[in-house]
Amino acid sequence: MEKFKENLHLLRETDSNALVVRLERNQRDLMQMRNKLRSYRCEPKTYNLFERIEALKSAMERCNKENRDVIQALKEGRTGIGEYIDQAKRQISEFRKLHSSVDDYLTNCSHGELHL
Repeated sequence: MEKFKENLHLLRETDSNALVVRLERNQRDLMQMRNKLRSYRCEPKTYNLFERIEALKSAMERCNKENRDVIQALKEGRTGIGEYIDQAKRQISEFRKLHSSVDDYLTNCSHGELHL
């Protein structure tokens, strides 16, 4: 039984380390996406595009803050690590959705319209 608890702890530690690496990579990707959206080619040409880019910027800021909080908690090994691991997995899922939305915006922006 003691061996099982030890292995479970190691598994969680490995899982949390992998999640930290993934979240840090997502942080770098967020910076790249933010820079792409700042490009003159991505300036909104319609009100719909303006609303969309503002929503994306807000979502990116929120994602950035939440990622930093989770990364710090996982690195510090705070109490309730399982909760932070679950939150990290949700953050990764949210990042993927955000990345897809930014890609859609960039595609639509290059065509000068937004398909909602």
